[in-house]
Amino acid sequence: MSEQLSPQGNDLLKLCDTASRAVADAVDEMTGTPASGQVVRMGADGTPTKKIDGVAENAVLETLRASGLGFLVLSEEIGEVSIGSNRSPDYFLHLDPLDGTFNAISGIPFYSVSIYLSKDDFHFGYICDLAQKTGFYAEAGRGAYSHTAGRLHVSSSSDLSIFSISAYTLRPHTARISGVGDVVRRIRTLGSSSLEMALVASGKLDAFVDLRGMMRVVDIAAGKIILEEAGGMVTDERGNRLVLDGNMWQKRDLIGSNGLRHTDLLKLIGGGRN
Repeated sequence: MSEQLSPQGNDLLKLCDTASRAVADAVDEMTGTPASGQVVRMGADGTPTKKIDGVAENAVLETLRASGLGFLVLSEEIGEVSIGSNRSPDYFLHLDPLDGTFNAISGIPFYSVSIYLSKDDFHFGYICDLAQKTGFYAEAGRGAYSHTAGRLHVSSSSDLSIFSISAYTLRPHTARISGVGDVVRRIRTLGSSSLEMALVASGKLDAFVDLRGMMRVVDIAAGKIILEEAGGMVTDERGNRLVLDGNMWQKRDLIGSNGLRHTDLLKLIGGGRN
């Protein structure tokens, strides 16, 4: 229980903790095994669903069904599904059941579950580092937190030359990241976007840059609220604030940072122009 959250937020934190434990229990023995990477179907997002993805998703959905609440769920594997009452669901839920599938299949301990819940003016984001069993969460207007570190704050770094960032790009546009690489101290590519955004919120990274044009709402919804509640900034490559609507298929570039040199990062990747 967190004293900083509303009673509603605390109830959802308990639910998300239960869901993340279910996912961890379901995938722990599968990680690092060839069978976990078996393609079982084509996901709703148009990419192959691996066996471990389906197992993780089922674990979350079963937890939601057992809660007695109503949800309209958007998940990258199954697409849209109603749980409980579909006339007036208690929450709209964005779900990425396993962010970092390649890492999990390869036995690299950096993968997560990402859950974003909203209803009217209530918004709640949750990310769990499944390997470390650590949760990050935020309720709109009430701050961001982790189970291990308490309240989260972005870094105070204001000098790009000491920035540590995680970054993604794709051929044939890899030159877009070179301007950043020539300025910042180090670049990492860790393989779980939501968890990398949580690291920016925790002050362990100074920025997260994804220039693949592939980020979907389901990937970034929870990370966005956690990072912003920790004092950071999240925009597209032009500097426009991201609007989370019901369209999980919208794809775009994403910049998340501590906010202190956000405009300069946009300029370095060729965005943020007037």
